[in-house]
Amino acid sequence: MNAAVTIMQSTDWKKFSFEDWCRQLGAWINGDNETMVRIVKTMPTKRITQKQKEALLAMYMKDESFIDRLCVQRKGVCCELNSNEARAIHKLFLDFQMIEDEVVQDWLSSIWSHYVMGNSIRDIAKSNETYIAQVQQDIKCGLAFIKSRYPHFIIEKFIKVKNQIKDIEST
Repeated sequence: MNAAVTIMQSTDWKKFSFEDWCRQLGAWINGDNETMVRIVKTMPTKRITQKQKEALLAMYMKDESFIDRLCVQRKGVCCELNSNEARAIHKLFLDFQMIEDEVVQDWLSSIWSHYVMGNSIRDIAKSNETYIAQVQQDIKCGLAFIKSRYPHFIIEKFIKVKNQIKDIEST
C-alpha cells in the first residue's frame, strides 16, 4: 500500500535557505508580492489642543530632515511560494510553538520577528528592552536549534561563518 505524501515531504527544501523561506512566508502572509505594509494605530495618551496639533504638523512639514521610520520603505521580498510551500513552512513554525521551553521560544520569536515580519534587529531589541547583541545571539541560537532538528535546511548565516573560517585557515 502506498503511503500518502505529506506537504512537508513534497516540498523542495533546497529551493531557498531557511532565512529566505521565512522571508517568503512573510511575503505570503502579507497577501501580495509587494513590501509588507505596517499600519500603526496608537491610543492617545494625552489630548492636545487644535493649536498644538497645527504647531506639530507645521513642525513636521517644515523639517526636511525629518524621516518617519514607518514611511521608510525597505526592500520587499516578492512572494515566490505556492500555497503548499507556504503551508509547509508555516507548519514548521506551528510545530515550533509546541515546544515547551521558554528560552527556545524566545529564540524562535526573534527569528519570526526578524525574518518573517521583517523587523530590524534594532527595533526588536528596543521592543524587548534588550541589547542588539542579545537579539543577534537569540537569532543565531534559534537557527542552530532549527539546523539541529532539520539538518536539510541551508542556513545563510552559518555558510558565511564557514567561509570566513576557511579564509582564515588558508592564510
